Amino acid sequence: MLRFPTCFPSFRVVGEKQLPQEIIFLVWSPKRDLIALANTAGEVLLHRLASFHRVWSFPPNENTGKEVTCLAWRPDGKHLTVRITP
Repeated sequence: MLRFPTCFPSFRVVGEKQLPQEIIFLVWSPKRDLIALANTAGEVLLHRLASFHRVWSFPPNENTGKEVTCLAWRPDGKHLTVRITP
């Protein structure tokens, strides 16, 4: 389970979600209701924040590599950058 530092006093827990793989990166879109996740299996997932409905997923494969090392949104929230190493 992810733990957030106490520097976010305005956030409150509204629910919990169990996932099959450990999450190593998690980034919120700055403009949309989306959250991008990367797990230890090398999968990248995009979910809606409120419902946690999966929008899309990108599985690892032999051409892209297996370890996600970075996730970042463009400031306008229209593009997600994923860095993957072999």
